[in-house]
Amino acid sequence: MMFVGYFFGICSERQFEKEIQTNNAYRWFLGLKLTDPVPHHSTISWNRRTRFKDTEIFQEIFDEIVLQAINHRMVGGRVLFTDSSHLKANANKHKFSRKEVEVETRGYIEELNQAIQEDWKQNGKKSLKDREEVKQVKTIRKSKTDPESGFMSRDHKQEMFCYLDHRTTDMKYNIITDAYVTPRNVHDSVPYLERLDRQIKRFDFIVEAVALDSEYLTNPICKGLADRNIFGGIAHRRYHPTKGLFPKWKFRYDEDRDSYTCPNREELPSAYPSKGR
Repeated sequence: MMFVGYFFGICSERQFEKEIQTNNAYRWFLGLKLTDPVPHHSTISWNRRTRFKDTEIFQEIFDEIVLQAINHRMVGGRVLFTDSSHLKANANKHKFSRKEVEVETRGYIEELNQAIQEDWKQNGKKSLKDREEVKQVKTIRKSKTDPESGFMSRDHKQEMFCYLDHRTTDMKYNIITDAYVTPRNVHDSVPYLERLDRQIKRFDFIVEAVALDSEYLTNPICKGLADRNIFGGIAHRRYHPTKGLFPKWKFRYDEDRDSYTCPNREELPSAYPSKGR
C-alpha cells in the first residue's frame, strides 16, 4: 500500500485506502480480491512509526531491486554519478528553538594527523605533542514541528527546514544504486565516502570513476578517492580571492628547498622543514 501511495503521488493514507477500495488495478497489485476488505489507513502509519522505525526493511527492499537490475545486466558499477536535492520539510520556518551542538571531528583529520606522525618518525623527528582536545560548538535552529530536519539559509534560496536527498546513479542505464537522506545542515560531502563504500561492498562494484558537483570538492573526498584508486571528475567554482591576497595556485613549490615562492618572489619557508634541509 505504501508503494501504491508513493508511485501515484497519493500523500494521504486515508485517501489511498479509499482508492484501493474501488481501483481494481491497485487490488490486483496488492493481491486483494474484489470482496476482500482493505487494511485500515492507521495500520500503515502505525507500522511505519513503530514496527519499521528501527529496521533496515526499506534499505533491504531497495537493495533487492538494485540486485535484480544487476542480474539483468542493467547496472555496470564502473562509473557512478552522485548529487543531492532539497526535500522541504512540513515545518513552519518561524517555529524553532536555538540549540548548541558540537561540531563533529571528521575521521579525515585523525587520519591526517596519523600520517604526519608517521612521516616525522621516519625522518627522525619528535612526535607531535598531544594537545588538549578543543571541542567546537555551533548554534543551529531546531524545528519544533520536525526536529530531525535541518534549516537551510543560502543566498538566492528560500529559507526553510528541509532534508537532503543524496542519490547515486549508475552510468550504464541510469539506475539509482543508492539513496540516503540527511538533514539539510549536514554538508553534501559528509556521508559520501561511507555511502560509496557501502555500494562497493554490498553490490561488489568495481568503481573506476565518479562524477560529482562542486559541493563535493573537499580534501577528505579527494584523498578518499585517491586512496581507493578511483578517478574523480569533480566540478569546481571559480575562485574569488580576497582583495590584496594571492590565490593558492599562484604560489610555486620548490621541492629541493621545501619552500613556496609567492608572485612577488618572496620565499615562504616551511614551518617544519624536513630532516637535513
